[in-house]
Amino acid sequence: MSNFQLNIYTPGGIIVQNVSCSELSIPTTSGMINILKGHTHIISEVDTGILTAKLDNGQLRHFSMAGGLVKVLGSNVTILAKTSESPEKIDIERAKAAKAKAESRLAGGVPSVAVIKYQRKIERAKNRIKLANLK
Repeated sequence: MSNFQLNIYTPGGIIVQNVSCSELSIPTTSGMINILKGHTHIISEVDTGILTAKLDNGQLRHFSMAGGLVKVLGSNVTILAKTSESPEKIDIERAKAAKAKAESRLAGGVPSVAVIKYQRKIERAKNRIKLANLK
């Protein structure tokens, strides 16, 4: 019997649905939170990072996260993410190229309003590279 069900949705589609988990570590804007069976009900902002899900069988699954919301309600954990990927879906060469391009743009000087945009692109690319290496 599962402890709770994990659902991750993005504008691009369903990443996972009704995955039985015993534990989750989720990157939020307030820091990493750990979800166990019987966790209090919460809604929090998801930050860029790696979500780790411990399945009921003890296996670990990892997913990249880049913004969104997490809702813990009863035996369901639902994440509405701006973007999310599993390691096998990541094109590591594309992620490295995106990181290099964003770093190059920052080094070349960009308007101050664009600095945060490129810093976030670098952060997302680093996260994707890290996740791809967890395969």
